Amino acid sequence: MRELIKFDGMVEELVQFVEQTKPDDVVRATYTKLNNGISSSALLEAVALAVSRSTDLPHSHHGGPVHPVSGLYAISHLSERNTGAKSFLPIIQSVALANKHIHSPDMSSTAMTRLRSTDLESMGKEVLLEGFRIALEKRMAPSAERHLAVLLKIASRDEILEAMLAIAIPRNALDDHYFLYAVYAFRALDVVGWAHAEIILRPPVRFLCRHPMMEFGEGERGQIIEEGINLYRTFSDLDKLIETHSLAKRELIIETSVKETEAIQDLALQIAKIRKISETPKIVAEQLAKGLSMMGALEAMSVGGAMRFIRSNTGNPFDVHMHTGISARRYLLSLSGLSHHTRLLVLMSWGQGYEIRHLDRTLIWDFQPAVNVEGDECSDFQAQLLSNIVSSIEDQPVFDLASLTGSIAEVVAPISVLEITQLAQRYVDLHCDPEPFFDLMAEHVCRDDQSEMHAYKMQQAAYEEYYKTRADLRGVHLVAAAKHAATVARLNPRTIYPQAQALMVA
Repeated sequence: MRELIKFDGMVEELVQFVEQTKPDDVVRATYTKLNNGISSSALLEAVALAVSRSTDLPHSHHGGPVHPVSGLYAISHLSERNTGAKSFLPIIQSVALANKHIHSPDMSSTAMTRLRSTDLESMGKEVLLEGFRIALEKRMAPSAERHLAVLLKIASRDEILEAMLAIAIPRNALDDHYFLYAVYAFRALDVVGWAHAEIILRPPVRFLCRHPMMEFGEGERGQIIEEGINLYRTFSDLDKLIETHSLAKRELIIETSVKETEAIQDLALQIAKIRKISETPKIVAEQLAKGLSMMGALEAMSVGGAMRFIRSNTGNPFDVHMHTGISARRYLLSLSGLSHHTRLLVLMSWGQGYEIRHLDRTLIWDFQPAVNVEGDECSDFQAQLLSNIVSSIEDQPVFDLASLTGSIAEVVAPISVLEITQLAQRYVDLHCDPEPFFDLMAEHVCRDDQSEMHAYKMQQAAYEEYYKTRADLRGVHLVAAAKHAATVARLNPRTIYPQAQALMVA
């Protein structure tokens, strides 16, 4: 007899709250729980568990547990960065999105059952890891899940993640979410607790076992898909680069230093100007061979990618993986248990993602940083600049996604978005305090109802990359955060934020 997954005590009560509350009531009900003292962490735990046990994986990557779980890390930090009742808003958005997916007839056709893995428990760790890898490679989802359940008892986090990355990294060229969902599910567990690892990780394991779509149609989108298929089929070229530059035999430096500033700046400019971002592995491998550290290479990719994002006129709120892909890789490079080979592939595969490559076709704007005026001091201008930035965000022309007839990938941002990038660059040039700026972005982005957590992940990634990047180069992340905030601020319909705002000011 199959046994459905159940939790103990208050956890089960809150999971059922996420699952069973009527969508029309979920904003008010979630606000009431938060206002009555239920912790944000408890509700985020319930979101992760509810959407993992009670939704099915979608045919693409929109729906089911993919984005509600992938967004938990950012949601948690945005809640901490907002103050007072505003800290409730990202939590309300998270609960509402999970609840929406659970109530969708296209996603709620499943219920997670307990696994039967006793036949595997006598096997040694290496045998189980190999069985897990084979099941993932051959797309045998039930077997992979059963192996996962046993491995979680005897293997380390990094050993399990390494096996998943062997499949996720090559598939990144077909869909960024093969890689990103796996990594951000691990980051979600850092938020909600590793006691729930089996429940949270089973859906990403199933996601990796899916047969990816290998067909492509006409037009620009078809060309991007075709290119991704070619990159997937020639993924071994990355190993050839590793061999050509003897990177597997080198004892590469992990952490960067001030001595690398010039090399990082030069590599960032190369990445910013390269015709196709999928061509970055070659120049990254060359710089690693010359002695650049792994984190130094990542920093250059981060800065160069942000420059490309600022130049892009995309109006697609989901085009954020320049930053989220870097943030995921920074997390992976910080783990001590990943192999040298996996670390190299983690770095070199960044430019192969579908949604990163899409921006190659949108580099229309030639944004030039403003020049400092001698005698200007931030104290004279900061408050006014912040006020102007907010006005620019709020004054963006509205675009209703309900009226969209074609692909969202084809949505173009209005030229008015350049106003906010210019204001943000001015903020950087005057060396104004970044914290009030990022606080404003954290507040405004939580009004977004349409991007399935992409806007939240973008803002948190840009915030972290700003502080991880050396002072001379970090300003591009502040400008990129402003540009994206202006892009998503114009998107309608909004259903969650107006209800939540009315409750917070009542």
